[in-house]
Amino acid sequence: MAEPLTATRVRAVAVGNRITLPATEAAFVAELERIVGLGARYLSANQPNVLVLGEVLGLPAAFTGQRALLARRAATARTAMAEMAPGLLPRLIRCRQMWPGISLPRALLLAATDALYRPFAETLSRLAAQYHTHLVATTLAPRVRHSDDPREIARWGRRGAQSVYLPAGREVYNAALVFGPDGALLQRVNKVYLTSSERETLDLTPGLLSDARAIPTAAGRLGVAISLDAFTPDYLRHLDAQGVEVILQPDANDQPWAASSKTWEWQPAEWLNAVLGSVQPLYPHLRYNVCAMQTGNLFDVTFDGQSSITARDAPALSRPGSAFVGVDEAVHTVTGAALVGGFLAVAPWVMIDPVTVEPQLTLSERRARLAALGRELLPDGGQANRYRETAIWADLSVATATQRIG
Repeated sequence: MAEPLTATRVRAVAVGNRITLPATEAAFVAELERIVGLGARYLSANQPNVLVLGEVLGLPAAFTGQRALLARRAATARTAMAEMAPGLLPRLIRCRQMWPGISLPRALLLAATDALYRPFAETLSRLAAQYHTHLVATTLAPRVRHSDDPREIARWGRRGAQSVYLPAGREVYNAALVFGPDGALLQRVNKVYLTSSERETLDLTPGLLSDARAIPTAAGRLGVAISLDAFTPDYLRHLDAQGVEVILQPDANDQPWAASSKTWEWQPAEWLNAVLGSVQPLYPHLRYNVCAMQTGNLFDVTFDGQSSITARDAPALSRPGSAFVGVDEAVHTVTGAALVGGFLAVAPWVMIDPVTVEPQLTLSERRARLAALGRELLPDGGQANRYRETAIWADLSVATATQRIG
């Protein structure tokens, strides 16, 4: 028999940090502490908390250390990967011996497993316990095996370390780690629906839909949907069938924000397909979406966007530009259907929507001004990498019975 449902207030926080390339592992750990600290100030002292961080937050750790010096100075991501190879050569050879036929990007990620996983996972576990919050973010990593064997540490780990994380297979995933308020790893969720760059440039492996499971917690039944997963109806139906109520969406949109996307005329309008599209009535249990958007230029790759917290029961967009810049109405760009729900919180972009101060402007005029600034933020622009860092929060009302299934 199912437990009776009780409503609980939950504090949700989303942090949109600007990506950097720390030179050392210690600096990477300090950067994670700083990023979590951006959101920690908004955590509640008397109700459950959920802190959502960005996608590929652990990736910069692969570029730490003296062996990655040239890679950090590279102009393009492809050059950076090539410059990493000499410093990882013994491990690259070992990976290709263990898994013949793997690509160079796959071999590089496997060779860098310990750097991509250990400081990321151990630091976020510690910070989740320190701030007593549920916490989620993603890194690139295979399935891992933990070892304190000195021989394996010498082959795969950091000099002087007491333990190491080794690749347990040839597959590499965009993996979200979800930690509880005691620092325990509650679940690992591998991204199922990959972008073209994840498939072709990084040679990542898609996760299995069946492995995406509801996470019963004191903060409600949580479900992770990494970026494109949150846009995909099959994925959303899968979480809804498990009674998930709050979608946690770590994200790093690798396209300019104030611009057209690969499939629509205006990127922020298309983003509504996820942050509002995931809380539509056709998914009866999915009521909230917490999306954290990492920003910044990483070599020649741009990450940009606005973090948001949305709810099915929140008021609809009240006026032009009141949520995402350059957006006046909430319409699903694929189906053409009006989207119900609204924003409980939204991060500001680098500039406000011009309609705020010049209401006579047309939508196309506003978008042109926004796009002009967006181009300036690109790696070769006059205001390169001047993206805004943000932290937003909202209180959600969720059911806490762990037996809840629709």
